[in-house]
Amino acid sequence: MGYLVLARKWRPSGFGDLVGQGPAARVLKNSIVQGKIAHAYIFSGPRGVGKTSMARILAKALNCEAGPTPEPCGKCDSCRGITGSASMDVMEIDGASNNGVNDVRELRDMVKYAPSAGRYKVYIIDEAHMLSESAFNALLKTLEEPPAHVVFVMATTEPKKIPLTVFSRCQHLPFRRISATDIRDRLEHISSMEGLKISRGSLEIVARAADGSMRDSLTMLDQIASVSSDIEEELVMELLGITGYQNLAALLGAVIDGRREEVLEEIAGFADRGADARQILKDIVKLTRDLLVYKLSRKPDEALEMGEQDREVLKTLSQTASSEQVLALLSEFLRAETGLRFSSNPRVALEVSLLKASYFGSFLPVGEALRKLGPGARIAAEYTSGPEEKNVPSAGRPSRPAAHAPAPKKAMVGDVSVQPDNGEEAGEDKAPEEDIKGKNKKTPDPAGDDEPKDPPGAMKTAGPGDAGGIFAALAERAKNPMVISAFATADVSIRDGKELVFSFPKGMNTELFEEYLKKDQKWLEEEASALFGAPLKLSISAERGAGLSKKDLRQKAASMPFTREALDLFDGKVVDVNESK
Repeated sequence: MGYLVLARKWRPSGFGDLVGQGPAARVLKNSIVQGKIAHAYIFSGPRGVGKTSMARILAKALNCEAGPTPEPCGKCDSCRGITGSASMDVMEIDGASNNGVNDVRELRDMVKYAPSAGRYKVYIIDEAHMLSESAFNALLKTLEEPPAHVVFVMATTEPKKIPLTVFSRCQHLPFRRISATDIRDRLEHISSMEGLKISRGSLEIVARAADGSMRDSLTMLDQIASVSSDIEEELVMELLGITGYQNLAALLGAVIDGRREEVLEEIAGFADRGADARQILKDIVKLTRDLLVYKLSRKPDEALEMGEQDREVLKTLSQTASSEQVLALLSEFLRAETGLRFSSNPRVALEVSLLKASYFGSFLPVGEALRKLGPGARIAAEYTSGPEEKNVPSAGRPSRPAAHAPAPKKAMVGDVSVQPDNGEEAGEDKAPEEDIKGKNKKTPDPAGDDEPKDPPGAMKTAGPGDAGGIFAALAERAKNPMVISAFATADVSIRDGKELVFSFPKGMNTELFEEYLKKDQKWLEEEASALFGAPLKLSISAERGAGLSKKDLRQKAASMPFTREALDLFDGKVVDVNESK
C-alpha cells in the first residue's frame, strides 16, 4: 500500500483515543453499558474535531464480536472491516452529493434488510445539513421509528440548518474545539512515534494555527515533515505562512507606543517575507485579544493556551498599555478586518488601520477631556471619570477644586439680586438695582459708603454664610448626580427668607430634575435651613412654554463650535438637548 497521511494513519480507534471530546464519549460509553442505545444521533461541531471518527468508533462498539462493548477490540473481522471502510453493515453517506429525495427513498428501502454480519446497521450521514428539505421530509418517519437493528448518525458543522422536526427525533451531542494544549501534546506523541525531530515551540505554532482542529494540525505536520525530519520554528513559519509571535509583538508594541515609522518598517518586513496582509491583521487580532485577556484575567496562565516565552511577550506589552487602550485597539482591528477583506490594496488598508490605531495612546480619558474643554463640562467630567481618575491630578494640570459643582451663576436673597464676586467684575460700574416690586432704587449711602445697604431680611453677601456659599455647599454635599446638575442648570434663590427656589428655563423638560429634587426634598430643606439659619421649604419653578422643537434644538446644538469639537473628539452624536437661558 502507498503512503498513508498522518490524519488517516493516526485516526482514533477507540473512545479513549479521541482527544478533547470527553463528554460525548462518556455519554456513548454509558449508553452502551446500560443498553440504552438511541436510534438516531446528531454529532455537531467544527471541522476536524472527530465527529465522523466518533461515529465509526460507535459502529465498532456496537458490532464488535466481544460487544456491544465500550472498548472495541479492533482485531475482529467486524472492527477491521469498519476501520478499512469495507463493512457491509456500516454505510457512510455524503449528504452534500446525496441530498435529493430519491437518494433518501433508496436509503429508506435499504433500512428494512437485516445486517449481514454484525448486530446493527449503522448509517453515517456526513454533512447532514446539506440534505434538501424534501429529503429531510422523506426521512422523517423512518428516522422516528426505524427497525430495531438500525442506528442513524448525522454529522454536521451547521446544526441550525437541520429542521427542528428532525432535530427533535435525535439525541444531540455537541463536539467542542480542541484546545491548543491538547493538540500540541497529541502532535508531540505522534512526532515521537514517527521519528520526527521537531521543537516544542514549532508544535505550539502548529497547534495555534490549527484553530481547534486536530485534522488540520496533522495535515500541517504532514506538510512540514515532507520537507525535513529536523524541524525548527523558522521552517514552520515559512512553510505555513505564519507570522512569528515575537515579530507580531514588535509590530503591536510600535502601534501602542505610537512609533509610526517603525510600524511601516515592520509591515514592510512582513511583506518582504511574503506574508499576506489579511493574515497579518488576523494574527494581530489574536495577539491583541490575548493581551486583553492577560491584563483583565486574574489567572492569565490558565486562561491563555501558550508557552512561557509567549507569556513573557504579553507581560512586556501589558506594561506599556492600559486596558482601555487595548480594548480600543481590538475594536479598531476588528472593524478593519471587514474593510481589508474587500480592499483592492490590502497592504495600504493594513497600514492605514495600524497608523490610525497608533494615535490611541495620545487620547485622553473622557473625564479628563471634558475637564479640559472648560468649566461647563465639569459636572459631566465628574461622572464620566473612572474611580481611579477621581481626585487624582494629572501631570501638567492642577488638582480639581473640592466643590463638585460650579458656582451658581446668580443668587437671589430676599428681594435683592446678588452676583457672586469672581474677581473679573471689580472696577465695573454697577447700575442701581430695583427690588422685585419695582419700588425703591438702591443708592449709595449718604455717609460715603460705596456699598448699598442690605434691605431688612436680606442676607449679607460676605462671609461663609452668603447665598453663593449656601448653594455651593449644598451642591458639594449632594450625592445624587441629578441634584448636583440641577444646581448648575437652574437659577437657585432664597425667596422671602422662606423658600429655596429652583427656577428652570422656559421650555425645558424638567421632569427628571423635579423627580430627583423631590426625592431629596427632606435632605435639601434640612441642610439649607441649617446653613441659612431659618426654616426653608423647597420650591420648584418649571416654566414650560412653547420653545424650539427637539429636532431644532439638536440641530442648533450640533452647529455650535464647542459641540462640534466635542463630537469630533469622541466620534459622537447629539442624542438629547434641553434649552437653557
